[in-house]
Amino acid sequence: MHLFDRPIIILSAPRSGSTLLFEVLSKSQSIFTIGGESHALIETIPKLNIAYRKFSSNALSEQDIDDDLRQLLLQRFSDALQDSQGNKLKSDNDKSIRFLEKTPKNSLRVDFFNALFPDALFIYLVREPKENISSIMQAWRSNKFVTYPNLPGWDKRNWSLLLPEKWQQLNRQSLASIAAFQWQAANEAIMDSLQKIDSNRWCMVSYDQLIADPAKTVKQLCQFTATDFDPALAQLCSKPLAHSRYTISTPKPDKWLENYHDIAKIWSSTCTTLNKINHHLRQRGHPIYDTQWQQHDIAKPVALAPEPTKQGLAQPNDQNVSRNSPCPCGSGKRFKQCHGQLH
Repeated sequence: MHLFDRPIIILSAPRSGSTLLFEVLSKSQSIFTIGGESHALIETIPKLNIAYRKFSSNALSEQDIDDDLRQLLLQRFSDALQDSQGNKLKSDNDKSIRFLEKTPKNSLRVDFFNALFPDALFIYLVREPKENISSIMQAWRSNKFVTYPNLPGWDKRNWSLLLPEKWQQLNRQSLASIAAFQWQAANEAIMDSLQKIDSNRWCMVSYDQLIADPAKTVKQLCQFTATDFDPALAQLCSKPLAHSRYTISTPKPDKWLENYHDIAKIWSSTCTTLNKINHHLRQRGHPIYDTQWQQHDIAKPVALAPEPTKQGLAQPNDQNVSRNSPCPCGSGKRFKQCHGQLH
C-alpha cells in the first residue's frame, strides 16, 4: 500500500466548478488521483452504503471510521492511483504520494476524511450562489446526474446530486428550493467542519477567480499545497480553461438569468449561508459576493414540462428491484453487483 502525504481534498457544493479545478490540478506531474470521483470506492463498502444507512443522507463522520475500515479505504485508494497521464501507479513505488480527491458528496464528509487522512489539506471552492443554484437546477432537469433512482420516500422518483439530511422535507418543494437546499447544506457542512481544523490546513478559492486568472489562482493553490507549478500546469493555465467533462451547455455571462424568477423566490433563504461564506472570503482577502437581490427586466419564462410523477419506489431489498437494474444506492453498478449481493 502506498504512503499518502498530505492528500489534497477539494470541497464544494455540487456544480461549483470542482470538476474543472480537479481536471486542472490533476495535470500536475507531482499529483496522483483515482481518475475521477470516489462514489463507488466508498459506497460499495456495506457499512458506508447509503441503502444500508436507510437513505438518511450522504453524510459520514469520524465515528464511521474504525481501524479496519481505515485500512480498507487506504488500500482501495492506493490500488486505484494513477498519474497525470492516466497510468496506473506501480505497486513497488516507495515514494510518498500527493493524492488529489474530489467528490461533491465529500462536502458532507469533511470530518470523515479528516479522520482518514489526519494531515490532509482542504481546498474550499465557492461559486456565486445564483450561478451555482441555477446550475444545480439545470443538472436536475438534464437527468444526467441522477444519483438515486427510485429513492424510497421521494415523490419525484429520481434524486440528483448529493443527498443532505432532512431531504424528505423537500417532497413538495420547487426545483429552485431543492437546489438552494443542496447548495446551503453543502456549504454549511463544509464551513462547520473546517472551523474545527487548523486554518493552515485549508484555503478558499472562488470559481470566478479560477476562470478569470487561472495561472495566478493555480499558482496560489500550488503554493498552498506545496506542489510544483510545473510546465504542464503552466501551459494549461496560459490560455482560457477548457470546459470540464460535466459541462451541460456552453457557459455564458448571466446564464443564471434563465432561472431568474425561480431563484428570486428563494433568494432570501440563502442569505444566512451567503453571509458566512462572505465572512470567510473577507477574512482570507478574497472579493465577496453581492447579498442584495438585483432586479432585472426579464420576461416570464415559458413553463417547463411537469416533473415525473411518483412511480413504484424500490426499497434496498425490494423484490421489485431487477437484479440487472441500476443499484438504488447510486454506485453506478447493477443491483446484483452492488448491495444486492450483500444481503
